[in-house]
Amino acid sequence: MCGINGFVPCSSRARLSSGHLREQIAIMNDALTHRGPDGGGEFIAEEIALGHRRLSIIDLSSAGKQPMFNEARTLVLVFNGEIYNYLELVPELQALGCKFVSHSDSEVILHAYEAWGPDCVQRFNGMWAFAIWDLQRKRLFASRDRLGVKPFYYFKNDDKLIFSSEIKAIGAVQPLHQANLAKVHDYLRYGYRTTDGSTFFAAVQELRPGHNLTIENGELSIKRFWQLPKGDYSQEPDAKLRDRFTALLEDAVRLRFRSDVPVALLQSGGLDSSAICRVVDDDIESGRLACESVTAFTAVFAGFEHDEQARVRELIDTCKHVRLVELSPSSADLLGDLPRFVAGMGEPLQSATSFVHWQIMQAVHARGIKVIINGQGADEALAGYASTIVGYRLLDALLSNPLKTWSEACAMRARLAYPATKLFAQTAKAIAGRRAASKWRAARVEGTTQVLSADFCKQHDAYLPNIGMSRRPRNLDRYLRDQVEHSGFNQILHYEDHSAMMSSIEMRSPFVDYRLMEFAFVLPDRLKFCRGITKYIQREAFASRLPKSIVDNHNKIGFATPFQNWLSVPEVNRYFGELVDSDSFQGRSIWQGAELKKRFCNTDRWPQFSFC
Repeated sequence: MCGINGFVPCSSRARLSSGHLREQIAIMNDALTHRGPDGGGEFIAEEIALGHRRLSIIDLSSAGKQPMFNEARTLVLVFNGEIYNYLELVPELQALGCKFVSHSDSEVILHAYEAWGPDCVQRFNGMWAFAIWDLQRKRLFASRDRLGVKPFYYFKNDDKLIFSSEIKAIGAVQPLHQANLAKVHDYLRYGYRTTDGSTFFAAVQELRPGHNLTIENGELSIKRFWQLPKGDYSQEPDAKLRDRFTALLEDAVRLRFRSDVPVALLQSGGLDSSAICRVVDDDIESGRLACESVTAFTAVFAGFEHDEQARVRELIDTCKHVRLVELSPSSADLLGDLPRFVAGMGEPLQSATSFVHWQIMQAVHARGIKVIINGQGADEALAGYASTIVGYRLLDALLSNPLKTWSEACAMRARLAYPATKLFAQTAKAIAGRRAASKWRAARVEGTTQVLSADFCKQHDAYLPNIGMSRRPRNLDRYLRDQVEHSGFNQILHYEDHSAMMSSIEMRSPFVDYRLMEFAFVLPDRLKFCRGITKYIQREAFASRLPKSIVDNHNKIGFATPFQNWLSVPEVNRYFGELVDSDSFQGRSIWQGAELKKRFCNTDRWPQFSFC
């Protein structure tokens, strides 16, 4: 896991002296020191400058340093991420005549590109953002992994392309003063950050997940190399599908334990991280993982109604090879840390969860951990967020078998404790479509529309992509697919990457293994969400391997933190009060400053408002 930078002239006007190129790339590298505290490197040529900051995870020797060259020194690579299946690719590449001088996955990328060209990415299982400069063809090839776990941002004009792992590094050498107001609108009004290639900075784009980028002769070309499978659901027996799911998850976990430094777990009382913990403990016991024990880190919030300490401890009591470390994030350093945290995250965030996540990462880093595994991805692929998907499930039931809709609704009420009004409202939302439902929520529930400028809302009203109702009973599938490819999932991956890398930690997510993601989207809906049971196939697979308090817990609330309580601390209250009362805040034309001040200062309204 590292940080990468690049400066590529696209016209003769943009050609810089080698001294100037070196200066520019050094500035960018300095901006990413936190992503790679173990070393840095630069490649400077007449045409290009590449920079790298290294966090040593695989092959800790100098042979793994970057920028890295192939044997003929015709290709040079900068790479951020991990190719988990690199060991399986080495023999195949050696059979083609490739000679390896390191034990790194970085060198596998170089030889794979030599052997297979841009199609090499089809063979990778991992998370990546990399760029390869072909010295003979004067061509840059860059790629971002299938799900977008690792970031790749770029600025492009007629003269040059600048790319980096973080926007702040681009801003260090290229002024970025103009916001993408359409993106800002959707964030302020709806709380969304859609994955459409744009960012909150008007001049900066992100290479979309599952896409490659090429620059040759100053021309930019972007091509998609992967997308979730489409078509009919699998017709295999449920038991066979359950076994395949278990095997895929277990293999994904084992691959993510490939590391030359210790690997730890990020543990909650939820189903996903608990399933991973169970797999790890069983694999250590059987000898399939070559370690004696693993540390699991969990967050404890004493007195908080959603604290998961009891469930975590119950799980760990069944895992003889997992050591538990309980961390207690607090509001003590909130005001002192907030400016540094906001600057480090690069773009606005959806919730305060990311701040607490960052506090946990700092504590994990202080204990010498570089790699940590989490349970991210299962909720999006396997329908974990019941409160947002019940309407799509009921709509599909109405379309496919109306007579069974009532029994499905009754099961949801019984298992999830949702009132009939909620089920009706969520079904109406699914029928209305995403844009109409979002506008209704913003105006009638959260009241964000009323505090934004009417002209601002009108100007960007149609920017939000719409997902309309389908008359085919595939609405749940379409919603989940959109969450993974275009909506909330990328937002989560963004904050987790930046939060972890600010503390020089590599985050690995077995459920984001592309094989599991592809498998999830050929599953019939009944194995994802049925009769009020979310992530049905996963609960069935681990019913006998996890405590019932975890398997039977359907109260999905995400990573719950007592941030609302922290905001009631007088010093914190005063801080935000002064911020919203400032001339700078009140002078913004995109919102109603006086009304926002009134709402911010009324702490009873805070749980309903999205600023935190």
